[in-house]
Amino acid sequence: MIKAAIFTYLLTLTTLTSTANSGINSELDLLKQQSSESAVVFVGDSRTVGMKNTVYDAIDKDNEFFIAESGQGYSWLKNTAIPNLRTTISSHSEITDWTIVTNLGVNDPDDAEKYVKAYKAFMDDMNNRQQSVKMYVISINPVDEDKCKSITNDEIEQSNRVFEQAFDDYDNIRYIDSNTYVKSILATTDGLHYTESTYRSIYKYILKSISGWESSEKILA
Repeated sequence: MIKAAIFTYLLTLTTLTSTANSGINSELDLLKQQSSESAVVFVGDSRTVGMKNTVYDAIDKDNEFFIAESGQGYSWLKNTAIPNLRTTISSHSEITDWTIVTNLGVNDPDDAEKYVKAYKAFMDDMNNRQQSVKMYVISINPVDEDKCKSITNDEIEQSNRVFEQAFDDYDNIRYIDSNTYVKSILATTDGLHYTESTYRSIYKYILKSISGWESSEKILA
């Protein structure tokens, strides 16, 4: 379930740019019906930081949270992000339904299996605590290989295959393939990080994807 705060951001976007908001009317109708007791947490690296900086002025800070830091990967997830997630959830007793969106791995693609184990362990803990939590694992999105030399798109695809196949046995963890979509709109500043327009489109794509358990292919059809 998505929180009402996301609707606030989408409504604000309608006054900013018609291009960024094309095709979101159905999402607005759905988000109007969401509970104010819901919240979403975005967890990620510098790409999530960039997305936050692009959209942050328009979001509802009471129901939308970012745990993100540039240059980070699995060790940070385990030692910093997950403890911060637990603190965030436990310190907001007024919120009863949580959606967690993770987008990590571009800095350490060889650690995909470690990410999977960490995500599952966290969600097992949330289930044991009887917390209402869903997790969406966003694919590692592509790079412009002409500019970025730290990772290749082949390496990214290999990691994404691990994520894609990892959560079939978990009802409350879902993989979202945003990589295919981002390839169609790819615009970067340095090969690795995206332009504001691309970040905004990725954010909108994520909102559309987490408004239900449907596959991203159906959502964009």
